Amino acid sequence: MDYQELKSYRDVFEKELTDNILPYWEKYAVDRERDGFHGAVDLKNRPVLTANRSCVLNARILWTFSAAAIRYGEKDYSEMANRAYRVLMDHFFDREHGGFFMEVTPQGLVSKDVKHTYMQAFAVYALCKYFQLNARPEVFETIVNTYFIIEEKIKDPLLQGYGEAFTRSWMVLSENRLADHNEPRTMNTHLHLLESYTALLAIWPDSKVNKRLRELINLFLNNIIRPSGQLGIFFDEQFVEAEISKGTCSFGHEIEASWLLLEAAETLGDLTLINRTKRACVQILDSVERVGLDKDGGLFLESTRYGSHLRTNKHWWPQAESLVGFMNGFEMTGRDDYWEKVKLVWDFIDRHVIDHAGGEWFTKVNRLGEPFLTEPVDDPSPFYRNDWKVDPWKCPYHNGRACLEMIKRIDRILPLQTTQAH
Repeated sequence: MDYQELKSYRDVFEKELTDNILPYWEKYAVDRERDGFHGAVDLKNRPVLTANRSCVLNARILWTFSAAAIRYGEKDYSEMANRAYRVLMDHFFDREHGGFFMEVTPQGLVSKDVKHTYMQAFAVYALCKYFQLNARPEVFETIVNTYFIIEEKIKDPLLQGYGEAFTRSWMVLSENRLADHNEPRTMNTHLHLLESYTALLAIWPDSKVNKRLRELINLFLNNIIRPSGQLGIFFDEQFVEAEISKGTCSFGHEIEASWLLLEAAETLGDLTLINRTKRACVQILDSVERVGLDKDGGLFLESTRYGSHLRTNKHWWPQAESLVGFMNGFEMTGRDDYWEKVKLVWDFIDRHVIDHAGGEWFTKVNRLGEPFLTEPVDDPSPFYRNDWKVDPWKCPYHNGRACLEMIKRIDRILPLQTTQAH
């Protein structure tokens, strides 16, 4: 591994973060006329004033700018984080029943009062990062109270795992799930609960949080990861994979899980669990590389029949997660082929996914790297729109976090490189 090459890539990732991603959101996402952030911004960087506002988007802005402010100490980043925190608490927090609403109107009125577990996890994740920036007692209180709600209202008292959707007063909903189907357990929700509990344990070393995080890791190792290294998606209450799910692969979630699982295990500090998780993460990575990674470095969205039927479009967020996943693989194993995949993925992102003229990243490109600028009738995107740069799900969290992770991870390696050189 060449010191200068590592250093040059570190500079590239930092430039992308500080010169493109963060400035874009500061310039175009902030609603200076009303409050908070626009619900959507189109490809010409004009706000879509009629778009509702998503708690997912607000929480992801909160996480991203809190992390950036911690790293760089910039006042502008802190102000963005403070704005996102205030809006999260003023417009999305349910002061009567606890937890967070999914969506409000542009005027700040609740439009969807369903309590999705996914959303509660993201709120905890974002608030933990904000607490690291601004350690106010009321922030910590909200975090802990939301954790208790998740454990008391959402966790299955008898079986493994957590439910998916609830009414405002925490009655179970069998419909209105975030996923395509209504199975009672999903990989995606549990992945983001794992992510949030990892962040929670870092600020609150509580024994019960430790226990729950360990259970989530083992749930992935024992039930969610298939023998092939691919991840199951939909499950019943006993965490047996649903028939409708078998064979489907979501490559972005798989490669994201490959590094989030190890981060969680390392937070627990259990060497036996860390080593077991590393083996699983390598298995996941190699499965993704074998089936989901195109020869140009772009990651396909998903497949059915265990990889034989591909959806070859390449969405923005799996590309970002590929950077961190292969970098994590390189750190775990020292295998140069993982580092070569990092470079290949970045080359694809730089050439095809980043909008060098308009800023930020395109939502989706086709297999040849051509951006979709409208929504194809025969191949709609899940949740987000191709003709918007900002929307309820298109956020600075995946690409911003990827850049922050790459900078952090290269910084860990560079001192070792200079020491070995001398």
